[in-house]
Amino acid sequence: MRRPLYLVLTLFASLLLSQEPSEDLPKWTQYGRGGAGQLNDWGGLAFYRMKRIKGNSFHDLRLLGVYIPDNTLATARYKSSRKFDIFPRFYRFTVTSLRKSSASDLRIRYHYNQGFGAFLFDQSSTNLTSELALSYDMSDYLNDTRKTSYLKGGLFWDLDISLTSFAIDFEYFYQISDVVPEETALSRYEISAEMNVWIRDPWLVIAGYEEEFYMAEERRNVRYVYLSVGFKKPLPFLF
Repeated sequence: MRRPLYLVLTLFASLLLSQEPSEDLPKWTQYGRGGAGQLNDWGGLAFYRMKRIKGNSFHDLRLLGVYIPDNTLATARYKSSRKFDIFPRFYRFTVTSLRKSSASDLRIRYHYNQGFGAFLFDQSSTNLTSELALSYDMSDYLNDTRKTSYLKGGLFWDLDISLTSFAIDFEYFYQISDVVPEETALSRYEISAEMNVWIRDPWLVIAGYEEEFYMAEERRNVRYVYLSVGFKKPLPFLF
């Protein structure tokens, strides 16, 4: 997985450096965590996230690894978005990700989607966004060039209450390309929920849940839960 991960990191760095100059200074934030995750059995997990906000531009890189004997999960995900200057409640976005999961028989799945989003409501303590995109993925990125295309929709809700924050995401992938003979459709929806409880700045406890639900009965659903201790702190970068 070293080569695809290197490509994702290179893309992230090049996009950050190519931004137009602005009077607004960028705000960098880093997140890290370590703990235990469960995919049919328990094992260790490590997570790192780096976020950059400058004006109406947003960049987010996430890396996750869960090691369980004979059942591992590794993901790398990069998202960039930009609000429209005239209509700041709307934005365009691009997501690129790599996912390796022995639980769902994925060697390395490459996924890409691009589309538009809207803030259904946006307040200081809570916000709800909706997204619509065209996307595709390659289930065996290193050994196959066949792409599966989807129409993707999603709802994303964040809520802060005192020292606790919640995030709930719902995404639906409807396959619009033809189903390959002797294979099943890959239409699915994905649900994730996370709770963060602050202990003492910058430390917090995180509990979360993710599950993929495939519409084809022949494919098994994949559920992942985790509990970890992490941190959130700013980074002193200016570019």
